[in-house]
Amino acid sequence: MADILILTASFGMGHNSVSNALKEQIETSDKNAEIMIADILEIVDPKVKKFSSKMYCELTENYPTVYNTFYDMKASSKKNIIDNVFCNLYYKKFYDYMEAEKPKLIISTFPLCSCIVSRVKEEYDVDVNLITVITDVVDSWEWIYEKTNLYLVPTNEIKSRLINKGIDKDIIIVTGIPVKKEFLSKDIGMSYKEKNTILIVLSGIDNVSADLLQKLDSNTNFKIKIVAGRNKKLYKKLSEYKYSNIEVYGYVNNINQMMDESVFIVTKPGGVTIFEAINKELPLIVLNSNIGQEKGNIEFIKHTRIGIVLDDMSNLPYILDYYANNSGVINYYCKNIRRVKRTLNYNRVIGLVLDEVVHV
Repeated sequence: MADILILTASFGMGHNSVSNALKEQIETSDKNAEIMIADILEIVDPKVKKFSSKMYCELTENYPTVYNTFYDMKASSKKNIIDNVFCNLYYKKFYDYMEAEKPKLIISTFPLCSCIVSRVKEEYDVDVNLITVITDVVDSWEWIYEKTNLYLVPTNEIKSRLINKGIDKDIIIVTGIPVKKEFLSKDIGMSYKEKNTILIVLSGIDNVSADLLQKLDSNTNFKIKIVAGRNKKLYKKLSEYKYSNIEVYGYVNNINQMMDESVFIVTKPGGVTIFEAINKELPLIVLNSNIGQEKGNIEFIKHTRIGIVLDDMSNLPYILDYYANNSGVINYYCKNIRRVKRTLNYNRVIGLVLDEVVHV
């Protein structure tokens, strides 16, 4: 049993990362808080969890058009048929779980979690508060349910869009996307002029050409650090080359420190990574994407001018050459990032969460 139940789902790493960040930050504020993270599909049907996770990876990586068809259906429809089918199948089973665990507060980091909890509250008149944390820069209908008590959203723009969809402005707080505490502070020991590293994070990317690696290795303006993450296939491929200016890493547990030393981070447009960079005041170079939720993240980067969107990875060396000779433009990105960072209201949320539990 736990006072606070954080619900997630294993579709990509972002939802789990946000769940762990929330747990960590709440525990930092109150070491006595009883918090549990649970996967919604692990609760209601573990077999479906394994299949769904594998299907998600297959569609996003190999059949993005099919994935986007389903995503657009859920994003644009107030009551989409996909989540309703899942709700009808599993809300009773989740109610039994809630009755056994009796959480005082539920935090959802995945749309289906919000859907099922909202249905349980409606059908069984359960008196438990539901906080929904939107983990990409989107206002998709799949996140919005009537029985939600509080929405934590990434930006003021998303707050405005939710208000336009009929959500009470008083239950929407702009927090950014929650990140772990090591990303919440910036090491200011190094000035911009002392930094000379480009951090390239390639988790989830398999195709990096030998020609690109050669051009990056010959770059004399920046030191290049490439992190393959848990992508062992990519790490093995990259490690086969000999470099004079590139350092290759597999999974690392000090990515926050590597960000502090960098001029840019080159990465996929995931919501968590973007807000890790914002908190680190680190400009982004992201690879363009046509995946549903990532398109929203890309539009956010363009609109706020906190980084660059690359249509083709092969253009990266030319981008780096340009910015090596135009440091003022990098300072411009940093200034924009600080402006975005000032709009976030994360500490207020932790206080609300703890007050909710303490005073129940």
